[in-house]
Amino acid sequence: MEDEKHGEAHGMISDEIGQDVLKRIFFITERVIVFDGLDDVFEHIVKTSVMLTKAEAATIRVFDINTGKLAIVKGYGLSTGFLSQPPIKLGEGITGRVVLEGKPFSTEDVTTVPHCVHKELAKLEGIRAVMSVPLKTRENTIGCITVYRKQAEPFADHEMLLLNIFASQATEAVEKTRLLEELKKQAMFDPLTGVYNKNAILRELDAKIESARRHGYNTSIVFIDIDDFKKFNDTHGHLLGDKFLADFATLVKKCCRKGDLVGRFGGEEFLVIAPHTDKEGALKLAEKLRDAVSKHEFIGRDGYVHATLSAGVSSVPEDGLGMTDVLKKADDAMYQSKRSGKNCVTAAMSSNSLH
Repeated sequence: MEDEKHGEAHGMISDEIGQDVLKRIFFITERVIVFDGLDDVFEHIVKTSVMLTKAEAATIRVFDINTGKLAIVKGYGLSTGFLSQPPIKLGEGITGRVVLEGKPFSTEDVTTVPHCVHKELAKLEGIRAVMSVPLKTRENTIGCITVYRKQAEPFADHEMLLLNIFASQATEAVEKTRLLEELKKQAMFDPLTGVYNKNAILRELDAKIESARRHGYNTSIVFIDIDDFKKFNDTHGHLLGDKFLADFATLVKKCCRKGDLVGRFGGEEFLVIAPHTDKEGALKLAEKLRDAVSKHEFIGRDGYVHATLSAGVSSVPEDGLGMTDVLKKADDAMYQSKRSGKNCVTAAMSSNSLH
C-alpha cells in the first residue's frame, strides 16, 4: 500500500515537473518574436535553465566564428571573476568537449573531473555539481548551456532530459534572433562599406534634426563626394573601385567621433551626421576628413594612389529646420567645392573654403 502511495506521489511529482517544463518551453518558443536581441535571449536562457533544473547558476557559451573559440556570452548566479574567464578552444575542458562531441555531460563533483581546466575557479566559486548540454542545430553545435550547484548533489536523469529539450528550443531562439538581427542589419547597412545605407542614414538624420529642434541644440551634416571616382573606376577596374569605397568608408569612420553617424548616400557620395555640433565644429571635422583622405594611400592596379574629396557643410538651425533644406544646403555647398577646384570644404551659404 505504501509502495502504491509512493508510486502515485512519484507520478504526481513527475507530472508536475513535466507540466512545469512544458510551460517554460512554450514560454520561450512564444517569446522568440518579442526578444529585444541576442543578449535578451541569452539572459532568458540562463535564468530559465536555473529554474528548470533547480540549479544555483548557469552560463551559456557560444562559438565565435571570428576567434574560433567558445566564449561565455551570459551568466547567472556567478561572480564577475568566473564569468570573465577567457574563451576556450573546441574540445578544451568540459564545455569544449560537450560542444565538440555534441553530447551532454554531468558530474556531481566537477573538482574530480580530470579534463576540467578551471578547477581552481570552480573551487573559488564553490561549484560542485555541473551539467552541460549542447546547443545543436541540424548542421552543427553552436554552443552549450551549463548549470551549476554548490552541493555535491547530482542532477537527475529527468533534469538532463528536460534541459536537453529546453536546449533545443533555446537553440531555435538563438538562431531565429540571429537571423532577425542579420536581416535588420542588411536593411540598415550598405553591404559594401558597412556604413548606413541611404534610407537608414536619412531616417537617422530626420530623427537627429527633430531632437535638435526639440531640445534646442545644433546638429550639422557633412556631405561628401569623392573627386574623380569614375576616372579611378575606369583606370583601375570596378573590383578595386569597390575596395576603394570600402577603405574610404573605414577611413571616414575612423576620423569621426563616437557619436557621429556615417552613411553612404549613393555611388561615391557619403553623409556624416554630427549631433551637438555647430557649423564651425562641422567644418573642422570636414577638414580633418579631407586631410586624412588626401594623405591616404589607396590600392590601385599598379600600386598605391592618392585621392581627394569635396565636401559641403550645413547646420540646424542655422541653415534650416527641416531635413530637405539642410540636405540641399550641404549638397549645394559640396558642388561649390567642386567648382572651386575640388579637394576642399565649403560651408552652406558661404563662399569660404578650407584648402
